[in-house]
Amino acid sequence: MKYRKFDSNEYVMVIKNGRTVRQGPGLSVLYNELTTNLMVAPSSAFDGAFAFDEIITKDYQSVFVQGVTTYMIRDFAKAMKMFDFAYQNDKAMEAKKKQQIVVLEKRINNIIKAIVIREVSGKDIRTVIRLADEMAQRIEEELRQDEAVRNLGVSIEGVNILGINPKPETRKALEAAAREQILKEQDDAIYKRRNAAIEQERIIKENEINTEIKVAEKEQEMRKKAQDSELALRTEKQEKDLALKEMAVRKNLAIQNDELEGRIEIEKKNEEFIALESANGKLKADQEAYRVEAIVKAYNNFNQALLEACVMGQADPATIMARAFMTMGENADKIGTLNMTPDILQAITAGAKSNKR
Repeated sequence: MKYRKFDSNEYVMVIKNGRTVRQGPGLSVLYNELTTNLMVAPSSAFDGAFAFDEIITKDYQSVFVQGVTTYMIRDFAKAMKMFDFAYQNDKAMEAKKKQQIVVLEKRINNIIKAIVIREVSGKDIRTVIRLADEMAQRIEEELRQDEAVRNLGVSIEGVNILGINPKPETRKALEAAAREQILKEQDDAIYKRRNAAIEQERIIKENEINTEIKVAEKEQEMRKKAQDSELALRTEKQEKDLALKEMAVRKNLAIQNDELEGRIEIEKKNEEFIALESANGKLKADQEAYRVEAIVKAYNNFNQALLEACVMGQADPATIMARAFMTMGENADKIGTLNMTPDILQAITAGAKSNKR
């Protein structure tokens, strides 16, 4: 009879007469070495490194792929069947566990290598060297779905690609190409920056021109508004002036009409006055004619010689002399000879002047 207490990170299966009678992590077992077998497997996770050289890409370039796979045993019944975890003693068991873990890691790495070859062979070198994260995810998915991995009784906890490296000469060529590409991108960046500066300057110029156009349009609009306002004021003023002129014309017409009516009234009154005056004149003329007719009748009935004598009696000597000469002239055919000396004329004239005095 033997007694053994196992660690908590060890999974123990007690097999007696070909049957598992007890199992679990970290068991304490009292067993008969002649009739009982113990199977002890690690229950903690562990990492398995892998490194694959001479993996050929689509463009026939070799790459070196290395990484780490984290896994642990989940189905201990399957793992006990696939690997030799039979317990003998502590010293021999430790070496056997390491040996069996190496075998497990190799089997998993073979599956990983097949997946890596499929992934790399379909892509060119430039794509492959940038494929680390995508390849790690792809390996992890395929391992979890792989039937062989499930038969090993392990589960994949994670896959990390630590590096995908081409050969040194390929690296140099890629570096040169990348350097040229970087320089080209630098030139393109400078060109784009210059173009961007030119474009920005063009945009600024366009904005300035657009601003000037908008300012000019605004000024033109303001001038148009001012012109419209001025035209409206002028039109309003013209309308007011026209209304005032019309009112003045109407007023003048009214005044002229009043004046015309006044004149008509005056003319009517004048007509009445003229008619009255004509009637009065006619009456006066009739009166005067009657008076003259009466005088003429009186003169016709009056003795002319007596009248003349009365008149001549009151006349001055010159008038009398003039009348005498007129009488002589009228009776010239009856006068034979008439002598009139200057002395006689002078005496007559002097007498006339003295009489006047």
